[in-house]
Amino acid sequence: MPGYRLKQAVQFDVINEDNPLFIDGEKYTTGLKTSVFIEVEGAAHYLPAYAGNLDIMTSAALACGDHFAKNLKN
Repeated sequence: MPGYRLKQAVQFDVINEDNPLFIDGEKYTTGLKTSVFIEVEGAAHYLPAYAGNLDIMTSAALACGDHFAKNLKN
């Protein structure tokens, strides 16, 4: 995807049974936790280019709203 930069190496953490991870609203779990840190540059249509994360959140919220609205009609 254009407009993003990896800020540091991808991090992998093994979550084992003697120290499980609690996922809010779910349960304790084990496995591989992956963390990716990026910097996003937005399209700068309505927000400044440095506010790319807000562009992504706004687009995601719009997509969710459209999805919920379509399901209300059915």
